[in-house]
Amino acid sequence: MAISLKKGGTFNLSKKEPALKKIMVGLGWEMKPGVSLDLDCSVFMLGGNGKLPADEFFVFYNNLKSPDGSVQHTGDNRTGADEGDDEMILANLPLVHPNVQEVLFIVSIHEADIRRHNFGMLKEAYIRIMDVETKREVLRYDLDAEFMTNTDVEFGKLQRIDGDWNFVASGLGSNKGLQGFVDAFA
Repeated sequence: MAISLKKGGTFNLSKKEPALKKIMVGLGWEMKPGVSLDLDCSVFMLGGNGKLPADEFFVFYNNLKSPDGSVQHTGDNRTGADEGDDEMILANLPLVHPNVQEVLFIVSIHEADIRRHNFGMLKEAYIRIMDVETKREVLRYDLDAEFMTNTDVEFGKLQRIDGDWNFVASGLGSNKGLQGFVDAFA
């Protein structure tokens, strides 16, 4: 049975799931009736200084794989119409470059300002971690409906602390857009 986290909750993957090496991070959401949005998942692999070690450690729809081969985006889902995970990230934790201390999962709305879109147009958003080998859901964080006016949300992050990987259920909304995150972490 998967662990259900609340906002701010932390789960030590290395200690509680020591056999876990390859994970799938699934992000999902449902649109309210009559709504059509293009949401994008982006991954920022950050060093100890809170910055990208190189531009290629920003994994998104135009750069689907990190340079160390540890993180792979499976592609952009432009409609979110399918059941289950709308976008997926595959990660092989032992291969993550030693300089990377944090892996952030950001979901932003494409052209939110132009189209006047926000997360208030969604329902039932979540992030979950699956064990790739066993196909078992390890943990899940269901986001509350608190991002009514936000255009992007940090769903969660993996942090490497003393060699252990911890998942933190962030749930931090903002309106800086994807470029704002790129500017902050570049």
